[in-house]
Amino acid sequence: MQTEQIKTLFTESIQTQISAVESLSEVIEGAAEMLVSSLLNGQRVFSLGNHSAKWVSLHFAEIMNIGMKLERPAFPVVALSDYSHQQVSSLGQSNDVLLVVASAQGEDSDLIETMEAALSREMIIIALTGQNNELVSGLLGADDIEIQIPSPTAARVLEHQLLISNCLCERVEQTIFPQEHD
Repeated sequence: MQTEQIKTLFTESIQTQISAVESLSEVIEGAAEMLVSSLLNGQRVFSLGNHSAKWVSLHFAEIMNIGMKLERPAFPVVALSDYSHQQVSSLGQSNDVLLVVASAQGEDSDLIETMEAALSREMIIIALTGQNNELVSGLLGADDIEIQIPSPTAARVLEHQLLISNCLCERVEQTIFPQEHD
């Protein structure tokens, strides 16, 4: 019986991946292009996650700084701390990017305040969300990008947010350093 439960979890994850690749490939590529454009124009990227998604945002900042597959210069990516809205208010500039990794466990005031601070600073927002992040989705403007994982299950959302953060970094590296991938 327990083996069947494990198989069910794997099947659920695989089904979410199949659904995500069909619906999100172009959106992920658009987000990667936005990151590349911002970085090549001298902008910074700030990453923020809440609850369990905080670790995905930290991972994203780390791999953008040390490299995913390449030895390369660090990209200017900053992982935000618990007072992220203050950091964005003081450091964020127009056309910087805020990568928000919103946990399916619910939104919190700091995440929302940080997004509002980014909007007031005319920053671009890329949000990795699940199906239960209406507040985050509602704050996004026409120039922002939402990558919404097609699952209501917190565990599936989190594992796909990690995969997407890896995809974004890898696409940015491949675009900025194409000669290194030949």
